[in-house]
Amino acid sequence: MQVTWVNAYAMDILSAREEEILGCDACQVLDTYLVPLLQGREDAHRLLATVHDENEVPGLDLSVQDSRGEERRFVYSSRKIEQEPFAGMWVLRIRDITERKETNEGLLSSNRQLLVLNQIMGVSASSLSLDELLEASLSKTLELLDFDLGLTYLLNPERTLALTRYHHAVPKSYLARNRAIKVHHWPWNFVFVAGQPRYLELHGEPGTVEEEILSSLGVSALACIPILAESVVVGALFLGTRKREELFDEERRLLEAIGKEIGSGVLRSMLHKRLEAAHRETNLYLDVMTHDIKNAGNVANLYCDLLLDMLEGDAVDYARKLRESIKKSTGILQNVSTIRRIHQEPPDLKPIHLSHVIRAGLDRTPEAGVSFEDTSAEVWADDLLPEIFTNLIDNAVKFGGPDAEITIRVEDNPEEDHAVVVTVEDTGPGIPDGKKEAIFHRFSRGKNQGCGEGLGLYIVGMLIERYGGRIWVEDRIEGRPDLGASFRFTLREVVHAGTDDYEE
Repeated sequence: MQVTWVNAYAMDILSAREEEILGCDACQVLDTYLVPLLQGREDAHRLLATVHDENEVPGLDLSVQDSRGEERRFVYSSRKIEQEPFAGMWVLRIRDITERKETNEGLLSSNRQLLVLNQIMGVSASSLSLDELLEASLSKTLELLDFDLGLTYLLNPERTLALTRYHHAVPKSYLARNRAIKVHHWPWNFVFVAGQPRYLELHGEPGTVEEEILSSLGVSALACIPILAESVVVGALFLGTRKREELFDEERRLLEAIGKEIGSGVLRSMLHKRLEAAHRETNLYLDVMTHDIKNAGNVANLYCDLLLDMLEGDAVDYARKLRESIKKSTGILQNVSTIRRIHQEPPDLKPIHLSHVIRAGLDRTPEAGVSFEDTSAEVWADDLLPEIFTNLIDNAVKFGGPDAEITIRVEDNPEEDHAVVVTVEDTGPGIPDGKKEAIFHRFSRGKNQGCGEGLGLYIVGMLIERYGGRIWVEDRIEGRPDLGASFRFTLREVVHAGTDDYEE
């Protein structure tokens, strides 16, 4: 195992001249020049053992301090040559992988930071309220980054004080004096006014404000991270540690990213509150308008009825048209109210007799000539079910004209168990094939209708979907769209398992 050849890079690593290496025993060379550079005794033992045993080594990771005092990472490997003319000789190789190790460690550090930030983002996205967001974000940050204590502050509306919202493991004596911080006082103005992170660390300077703050919290380092919502400071995150006296750059960057993410969550929470307030205000306006306009419409209808009894000639037609306009306005209000209920109230389905609902709808529209045979079917629905029949009958009367014949049928669904098919057909002008699918979309019918019109069939589609059914339209007589339309929809039927029980 005598060294017969050595390259310049090996001499540089070992800090030895060629004549000091050539002809020497390989184990002696490594023991003399490489072992003193190794950081650990175990590394030295493993290296020399591999040479003594004359075993091939694919890779031995070594931590080395080079001649300049810098820490390096080497990989030692050995291989016996089998091919002639060098058979029986050994190649010993030492590779410097310091930069590769640093790159890998950097990637691992970045991955860890991304993992931490991703978990904080998950907490931020899943929090339903501002308090939940602040509490969960503080707890998760302390857990993931191994800090000993933490506080979250939020600015008051006047932006003069930072008020404690949540804290963990903070001494009571500190809280007693610092539940509210005057943000314009130094050193807090740096965080709450300028929006810059501040890191307080022990540097052997007793008597300073920073040292007093660290002492009152019982920590050796404190990170004060502004919580930013769209570049505006809304609060701060304070995190303290007793385990180390300074925070690394990568840790600082991660904390600052966490502060921005919590700020985004705070902004979402604030916008959600504003949205809820606007929603409540909008509903209040709609409730007032719907109630008052309906009352006004009822009074106007009474006066129209009186006028119809008193007037003659063309005036009667004008009064009748006036009553129809009032009825149309009332229908639009009813449609708006129904849409609001569909969106706001979850379906509370219960068994409902179809015949009762259909008969009640016919009683409300006595002017419509509707043919219907009672059925014993019960379906799963709620108290919005009558709106389906009201809108379909009104639609048939409106477009079919006064002479249109309307028929309602309820039959078993041949394609689905425990379901019925309801048909509402008329002898009106029908619906062209190109419009049969589009008529259930909002405002899809007609070119000259007003803003509130065209909602009837849209509501019908939403309600049937709410009840787990489907709706479509066909020609009353197949292939003859001009001879009337047939609206067909399915509803889930109530199945009686026993005397008083139901199966869905």
